[in-house]
Parts: sequence; structure tokens; C-alpha cells
Amino acid sequence: MESNKGSIRIFKLDEYIYPKFRGKIIDLYLHAFTTGGYAQFIATERAESTLDELVRRGFGKMAFIGDRLVGLLLCHPLSYDKDFPADDFPHIPVMNSLYISEVMVHTHERGKGIASKMINDLLISLPKTFTDVVIRVWDMNEPALSLYRKLGFEPFYSITQTKHRSRDEKFEMKKIYLHKALNQIEAQEKKELI
Repeated sequence: MESNKGSIRIFKLDEYIYPKFRGKIIDLYLHAFTTGGYAQFIATERAESTLDELVRRGFGKMAFIGDRLVGLLLCHPLSYDKDFPADDFPHIPVMNSLYISEVMVHTHERGKGIASKMINDLLISLPKTFTDVVIRVWDMNEPALSLYRKLGFEPFYSITQTKHRSRDEKFEMKKIYLHKALNQIEAQEKKELI
């Protein structure tokens, strides 16, 4: 990969590309979710199995600055999200919806538009079979909530999950589901062309 300091470059991630970057992806995942203000405890083995499964079920986007992996987005069909209450939200077609399961940016690179670049790149490149997109975020992560709202996602439901602060200490995390119909993207693109 050529060095291009400062420039954010987005690349596709799938099961064929994943093995080449697996170590860097695991390191970024652990860094993004176990440090800083939103830190939780995640064992390395759990991170490895979670990422392996997410890539097996779906695909994603990787963000690089130079040759450094600084951001990752992972997604899969919404039907794989066992927590999603499909019966309560019939207006969201589970079989035609994409679920963005993970968005992470290295703490030293946050605030540079990396997450929004990855999400926008994903949304404009999706196959037409996907009509809706759902994402879930910790309610305490106000920067992420603000970004997703800015990108047109609307909150509609919340759940509580048990997470770990340390290997032995648990805490409750409230997660908010947000939704975006993809026809909104086409309407926005048409506005920008006028």
C-alpha cells in the first residue's frame, strides 16, 4: 500500500481480504473498545471470534491513513441480529435491511471524518436489494449518536446489554437502535446534483 500521509482512503473488506488484515483489525477493535471514555473489558479471544464471525456473515469498510488502519466498519444482514425486535417494527423489512454492527476509529484519529466517510462509502455502494439500514450505539456515546443523526439515521428503539468493565465487574449498557431508509440517500444525492 502506498504511503499518502493525511489522506483517508477507504477499502472494501470481505472474507477474502480479511486474513491479510486480521491482526491489525483485531488490534484496532481492542484499542477502540477497551480504551478511552467508552472503555469496556473484551478478552482478546472474544474479540477474535467476534470479528471472525462478523466477517463470515457480512462485509465492511477499512479506512487507512498512509499504511495505518485507522477505521473499520462491519455490517451484515439485519436477520443476523438476534436482539432486533422484528415483530415490533414491521415497517423495517428485516430481509432487505443491512445492520451496521461495528464502527470503530482509532482514538488518535477521531474527529477527522473517518466514520462518516466509511458509512457514506458503504451506503452508496450497497446492492439495491438493501432498502434499509439499521445501526445500534451506546446511549452514552454522544459523538456517535450525533454523527448517525447527521447522516439521517433516526432513533426508534433501545435495549440493555450486560458488558464487562473488567474480567469480573459487569455493568449495564443501554444501546439505541437507529434506522435509515435508503431511498432517503437517493433523494439526498439528487438534491446535491441540482
